[in-house]
This record gives sequence, C-alpha cells and structure tokens, in this order.
Amino acid sequence: MKKLISIIILFMLTTLTVVGMNDDLLNMKFPDMPEIDMPGTETETDCECTCKDGCTCTCTCDCEPQPIINEDIGTEDPKVSPYVPDTTSLDNYDVSIYTENDYIIAKTSSRQLGKVSVGSDAVDLFKKAIDAVPDGGSLYIDSGKYLLSAKHKFALNPDGSNIFYTCLPVLDKSMHIYGAGEDKTILQMMPGQRSPDRHVAMMLIRATKAYDLGYEDFEVAYLTLDGNRAAQTDGQPHDGEGLILVGSLRTNGNYHDLKFINSWGSGIYLGNNGSGSGTDEIVSNIYSENCGAEAIILDTCHNSQVRDSESWNCREGLVLYGNDDFRERSQDGITASNIRTDSQVTVWQVNDFIIENLNMDCTKTTGSYGFMVRDGTGTIKDSTLKSNKNRHDSTGGATYLIEQAHVTFDNCIVEGYYGIHAIGQSYAEVTNCKLVTTGGCYVTVDPFDPVSSTIKVSNSECSGKKSDIQAGSNLIEI
Repeated sequence: MKKLISIIILFMLTTLTVVGMNDDLLNMKFPDMPEIDMPGTETETDCECTCKDGCTCTCTCDCEPQPIINEDIGTEDPKVSPYVPDTTSLDNYDVSIYTENDYIIAKTSSRQLGKVSVGSDAVDLFKKAIDAVPDGGSLYIDSGKYLLSAKHKFALNPDGSNIFYTCLPVLDKSMHIYGAGEDKTILQMMPGQRSPDRHVAMMLIRATKAYDLGYEDFEVAYLTLDGNRAAQTDGQPHDGEGLILVGSLRTNGNYHDLKFINSWGSGIYLGNNGSGSGTDEIVSNIYSENCGAEAIILDTCHNSQVRDSESWNCREGLVLYGNDDFRERSQDGITASNIRTDSQVTVWQVNDFIIENLNMDCTKTTGSYGFMVRDGTGTIKDSTLKSNKNRHDSTGGATYLIEQAHVTFDNCIVEGYYGIHAIGQSYAEVTNCKLVTTGGCYVTVDPFDPVSSTIKVSNSECSGKKSDIQAGSNLIEI
C-alpha cells in the first residue's frame, strides 16, 4: 500500500510540474508575506507612476529605494496575521479544547477525553489533551480563559537537578498548537505558583531525557499566555523561567502571533537545556508586556530569526545569546528585523548577526545600557537607538560595546548621553549615521580598565559633543 501511495504522489507531482500551477495556487496568500506581482500580459496605459523619491515614469519605477528609519515609538497593537484558524469544525484538529455549558471539554475527533468546570484548574485536562496528540499532530484551543496550575515537576539537568514546575509539559514530539487568536484564547497561570524557590516555565517544550533529540517541526500560534505576575511571589528570575521554555537539539520551531504578558521571567526562551539548541527557528508577530526578564531570547540558536515583534516594560526587549566558543564555532546566522521596544537589546557572543529596523527607546528605563554587544560580530542597520541624555554614564548611552565586539552601524539614528560607546578591544564601524549626544558621539572611556578599542566613522553627522577618546584607543574619521 505504501508503495502504491508513493507512486500516486509521484504521478501527481509530475503532472503538476508538466501542466503548471493552477490559478488558485498562484493567487494563494500566506501569513506575513508581502504580495508579489505575478508576471502577466503587458498593456498600454496613459497613467503616470510617481516614485516616492520624486522621480516619474510611465509604466514602472526604476528608482533605487532609499532606506527608511522610523523614529516614532510607542505602544501599538501587535501585527495580526491574515490567517485565521479554521474553527468551522473542531474535527479539523487531532485534539481540541473548548467550552460548552459551563464546562471545559477536551476531545479527539472520535471521543471525549474529559471535562472540568469553567473557572477551575484545567491543568490535568490540558495534560490529557497534549498527550493524546500524535507526533506531528495538532491541538486547537478555542476562545476562552483557561486557568492552569504549575503542578508538573521536571528536572532540566541530566543529574536530576535544576527543578522546574510547569503547567503544560509538551515532551518528545513535534506538534502544532493553535488558539483562536490573541486575546481570544487566554492561558493564565493560577495565583501562588511561582516563587524564587519554585521555578516555573508555564509551557515546557523539549525531550524528556537529557540527551534525546527534540522536535523536528513545532508550532505555537494565535493565543495569549498570561503569567499573572502580580499573583506570584516575584523576585530575581532564575535562568530559563518564563511563559515558554524550549530545549533539546531541535529544528524548525515556529512561534508566531502570540501575546506574552505579566511574566515573572521571560516571554519566550528558546534555550539549550537538554541535548542542545535550535536550528531554523522563527519567532514572529509577538507582543510582550511586563516581563521580569527578556521578552524574547534565543540562546545559542543557529540560522534563526526574530521579526515583526514588540515588547514593552520588560527587563530586556530582545536577547541574542551565544557562548564562549564564539571564535571557533560555525557561523550563527541570526537575524532580527522590525523590532520595537522600550528596553535594552543585548547581543552576547553571537558571531554572525544582522539586525534591521530596530526601534529601541530606553529613555524611561533605569540601569539600561541601550544596544549592548559583548564579543558579538555583526551589523545593525536602518535603526533608531535612543537612551536618556540626562543619565551621565553608560546607562545613558544609546550603545555599549565591550570585550571583543565587532559591530557595523549603517544608516542609524543614535541618541543618548553617549552615542557609540566602545571599550575593551571592541571595534565599531559607523557609516551613514546621525548622532545626537551630550556626552560624546564617539566615546571609548572606561573609568576602570584600559582600552584598545577603535571607532571608524564615515559619512556620518554628529550633533553635540563630538568625542571622548581614552588613551590606547582610536577614533578614525574618513
């Protein structure tokens, strides 16, 4: 039978290739992808097309597009994917959870798994539902607020230490988890679950055994996770704590159209606990607010990206984290684009990163270092980096490069007490930028240690104090 199915699939693919794609496929729209003008028959027209940069042409615009920097920042509604989960039939999913007649019900396409009263702890029902999903299958959670305790105990370390508690353990499988939409499907942790001595990850996704492989394809989308932070015992978050913690060596994670609020720790932490970290991970269309740690953190991931996301009132808006082997390991290939935040952004020992259209304003924060890079190598472009000009030290700087950071700033607006602040052995290349500072556009001052850093500047404008260069370092202007 498998051989017959393979032959049929091969015949269908061959036929599709020969005949060509049908119109429905050509016109299909996918979430978060710009529409592409498909080639067609040219026709004459009398209309003119005026390009944004001022040139005029009759049919097409051949003008070179100019990079645009968005200087506005403020809380906005998160971007919403045009895709809407199919709720016409719960049977479209392997397992579904929904409310009916004051009950929360979990069912497969053929049988009911259980039910609990609305407003009660639904953690056991969710565990049954997750366990019933086959490898590679789907779980749909319908509109409603679902209260969950963190009753499941899990040791992150191979020796049984580093105990975490979780509401939703998703172990040893690939899976697709969908809600009905942000602010429609809300998973809220019950009061009193987390304390400094009781570490919690609301959703834990990894392999059970320490050295087993993780998922090959995973997706979480269209829901809100609420950590109910005010009802927990707050305090310094433990590494890994948060709303979603991911571990084990894995590929193809896709976390999108999610809302993370009121976390005592991170919003989403793509970690390296267990057998390793992730490759080809995507985090997109995320809204985060009131997180005690990072809104989004990628820890030693490869060929992964964060895009179209915003975070507010978190300790850090975005963290790209590497490891001490940054000189020897293969290229990380990490990208981040279209990010908005009022908190620090950190790149730590990532050896290959590109950040584009970051809008960071740390003016109202305390203890922030703006855009901070340690031992990282990469480029940030078409971005706005702001901090508080009235804080007369590194926490008022828009940037902070330390150790062996090697960063190119291209077409950026940089505002703060310090503009480009490079100490240690760091290197900064600044091109096509506009800097507005009071303490110095180009600064290499370290009040505690000697420096051998270099700042190389070309085609950039400085408003305010130009520089403060410590002995042993260099400012090169071209």
